[in-house]
Amino acid sequence: MDLLPRTEGAAAENMARDLLLLEAYPRAEVPRLRLYGWSEPAHTFGVSQRWAEWRPRVPATSALVRRPTGGGLVSHLDDWTFALALPASHPAFGLEAIRSYALVLGALAEALRLQGRDVRQVPMPAGPRAYQAPTVCGRRPEPHDLVAGPEGGKVAGAAQKRTREGLLLQGYVERAAVPGCDWARLERDFPAALADALGAAPKPVGMPTTDAATLAAAWSRFASAAWNERS
Repeated sequence: MDLLPRTEGAAAENMARDLLLLEAYPRAEVPRLRLYGWSEPAHTFGVSQRWAEWRPRVPATSALVRRPTGGGLVSHLDDWTFALALPASHPAFGLEAIRSYALVLGALAEALRLQGRDVRQVPMPAGPRAYQAPTVCGRRPEPHDLVAGPEGGKVAGAAQKRTREGLLLQGYVERAAVPGCDWARLERDFPAALADALGAAPKPVGMPTTDAATLAAAWSRFASAAWNERS
């Protein structure tokens, strides 16, 4: 598993780099993990959601960008963020969406427990699930999201995009939900736990060389009103 250097970027840049991690990575046959931060106040929302619903709820000082993955609104004002891309040839690509989601967040839970954190994954309901429209992701835990203890609030979540090329999973941890967490240690423990779950040893690599025109086009897409404000 390629482990990219930690970087910080604007909201549109981060979404562009995540999508290119799936669609234009030079070593497309290997899993790759990107840990990153935000150089501006930012919120993101799911690819199928409506800009008009979320823009009034987000501070005017915060960028609001549509993700390539699903889900609802996520605040990146104080979170720890990652993106994982798996090639279509990896066994985890063939899992049902809920199982691949559980695998990745299970590795995150394991890494947090190494610091003594009482986190657990929300179990699947025993019976059929009633439909609930996506909402503010940081507030309503979904099956396999991480929560603090048996009655605690949401700690972490993620969303996915699956194509013929592979699977992209974007995830986050709410920093306020795990006070005192050693984030530098999590940046070591999570890749190790994820590598064990995927059967692919972590290998630190440099930033991928992306064609300038390809990067510029992806960045412009996520910064555009045509992408973000579409109905």
